[in-house]
Amino acid sequence: MKTTAALATLSALIQHSIANLDVVTLYAKPNAYIQEASATLVVGDVPNPITGDVALWSAIMMENQASFLQGVTENAPQGLGYCTNLGKQWCNFAYALVNQSSKPKNGKPVKAAPGSRIKTHYKLNSQTQMWDQNIYINDKLMSSVSTSQGQHGEIFYISIECAAGTCATAPTHSWEDVSITLSQADSTFSRSGGWQHGATGGKMSTPDGGKTWRFTTLKVPATNPKCGSVIRCCDVGDRS
Repeated sequence: MKTTAALATLSALIQHSIANLDVVTLYAKPNAYIQEASATLVVGDVPNPITGDVALWSAIMMENQASFLQGVTENAPQGLGYCTNLGKQWCNFAYALVNQSSKPKNGKPVKAAPGSRIKTHYKLNSQTQMWDQNIYINDKLMSSVSTSQGQHGEIFYISIECAAGTCATAPTHSWEDVSITLSQADSTFSRSGGWQHGATGGKMSTPDGGKTWRFTTLKVPATNPKCGSVIRCCDVGDRS
């Protein structure tokens, strides 16, 4: 679970979020901070019906909760999301909330069809000390943003969010080629056991004693972001 400070900051950063479920949450230590990460989302069908802004994302929270970097894939009705005339496609973009600002910075929003591979690569640039975020759709660079100079990555997330409206269930999807590189080796960074909200796979391993961590494919079942697994939740909203 997030610390109280992280919860408060994340709530402030994502001011308009209706509900958020973190499937993966990994904390780095100050002396072995996150300096690079990559995650490839293989999107399934869009939600049905399209009644809210459903977002699937990976993210890095910076040390001291100063900034929040995301690679966002969303589907929303006209007027709610970042892409116009989206229909039965997904909208994808690099996104950053910097120094708790209420004004996010984002790269170009780009549409992608179900079945597309959406890769987000985050890296602390050793020359500029800026965080470079790049979004690739089917291996083609499509959206970028650079922010958060001199900051260190503290928490890595993979999440499902209802950002606005009345969200339908987020269909089954998977995350491939997830990797995290720390500033120095930390053999305790790995998590054992399962992830949250019915996700399977995602076993972590390191080839170099704990500096680089890799995941097996993580599969996320159909999930309503307001209340978790559809086994425990109606297709739209909760059972209240």
